[in-house]
Amino acid sequence: MAFIRIVQPLNVTADVYEKVNAQLGVDSNPPPGLLLHCGGEVDGKWQILDVWESREQARRFYDERLPGAIEAVIGMAPPDPPVSIEYELHTVIRP
Repeated sequence: MAFIRIVQPLNVTADVYEKVNAQLGVDSNPPPGLLLHCGGEVDGKWQILDVWESREQARRFYDERLPGAIEAVIGMAPPDPPVSIEYELHTVIRP
């Protein structure tokens, strides 16, 4: 079942976001199961939204691939994961 995660990581700017995405190579090598990724500023904070084919694929990415990219960009292990909203999706329509 499809899965969504919405997060506002602390102290992330557009510049940090772009550097982490470049480090991940998401444009040329998207993670398996990623259906949609977007990020932008909401009320002065950076917000990221991901939609995945499954919760397991999302967890694999967040646990195995993302931490190394964050560490490469900010020069230290990522802090504790930010509070996020996560849930299974009933419907995903991809025109």
